[in-house]
Amino acid sequence: MARLLFVVDGVVLKTYELDKDTFVFGRKGNADVLLDDPVVSGRHAQVMRVASDYLDGHHDFFIEDLGSTNGTLLNGKRITRARLQHGDTIQISRHKFAFDSGQVPDLETTAIYLPDDD
Repeated sequence: MARLLFVVDGVVLKTYELDKDTFVFGRKGNADVLLDDPVVSGRHAQVMRVASDYLDGHHDFFIEDLGSTNGTLLNGKRITRARLQHGDTIQISRHKFAFDSGQVPDLETTAIYLPDDD
């Protein structure tokens, strides 16, 4: 299962399982990841789980900024919406999360290359 790892100084402090279709970061109490930080918007960003167009039973994950004042960074670049890849880093204010796709590489399995959405 895919998950987000809350990382501080290279240490994973908390793990969030991405077990639903929308996973919200924000400062308000109804957020899935509550960030008590004045520069984080009430509903700052979200991770979306979408059924794969190419592989039955698999999902693609996207990060989307929800019109926040201070923005959302993916691998150091400000984004509005982007597909997540294993190992990507999401940053909201000073809070960093690593994306773990939950897929362990298996060299015995046939690789399937999907086209980029960019």
